[in-house]
Amino acid sequence: MFTHLKGIRSLGRIAVASLIGSVGLTSVTLFAFPPTPFHRVVGMVRDEMGDPLNMTNAVVMMETQTGVQIKTRVVPNLAPGRNYALSVPMDAGVTSDNYKAGVVRTAASFRMKVQIGGVTYLPLETAINTASLGKPAKTTTLNLTLGEDTDGDGLPDAWERAVLAMMGKDGTIRDIRPNDDSDGDGISNLKEYLAGTYAFDPADGFKLDVVGKVEDRMVLEFLAIPGRRYAFQGSSDMQSWKAVGFRLVTDPSNATPRGEFVATRTQLLRIEIVSDASNPASLFKATVQ
Repeated sequence: MFTHLKGIRSLGRIAVASLIGSVGLTSVTLFAFPPTPFHRVVGMVRDEMGDPLNMTNAVVMMETQTGVQIKTRVVPNLAPGRNYALSVPMDAGVTSDNYKAGVVRTAASFRMKVQIGGVTYLPLETAINTASLGKPAKTTTLNLTLGEDTDGDGLPDAWERAVLAMMGKDGTIRDIRPNDDSDGDGISNLKEYLAGTYAFDPADGFKLDVVGKVEDRMVLEFLAIPGRRYAFQGSSDMQSWKAVGFRLVTDPSNATPRGEFVATRTQLLRIEIVSDASNPASLFKATVQ
């Protein structure tokens, strides 16, 4: 049993201990706290070119402000859009009191690291929603990118240099900005990086094409990139969008509709949108993570 100044770990609510000292009987009341569900930090670790890390010897580590380290290994294709998942216990030591409501708070200081072999990297941290950060039994998504970002714009320097080289342009990495559209295909540089397409070729950007119809099901086609997660939404007026289910054209016709798809290789993929009477969509869009 682990004893704490303010409690003990047990399943009971209140425990009463009687201690016999040299001077007599003393009654001491101790408060017991039930185990609190862990908080989970999950996401995708990518290399400097934006490709999901598939090294099984890579370790993701959260280091708290008190020096506590919580580690987990990178697991390729762990789940859609994830190759790591950290379980952070409530007594991780991030706060001075292990029994407060949250252990990793928005204002708390912690550092993410990635270890590969004997080398430790401080990755770029991409978008994070801190709304539930540190709350018991909740999950926070934190995607990590290896590499340097000397201009601090969220795009790895190596990827920016590659874009400059392929476009044959003079300039520096500061000329490749996240919200710019370097190849004029209507997709920002940041979105091209996340989608795994190239920001120097207007013909290479992500495209979702309608290629036919099977009975009442629209057939869509797109180029799937390894490690990316694809989901789809439909609308009849371009104002209100709702998630739509789909099947790969290779799926059985009675297969349960998918909500998302993660590619394991580069392939031209065709899907059939599953009709939904509550969402009679004729317009479709894809989200890529």
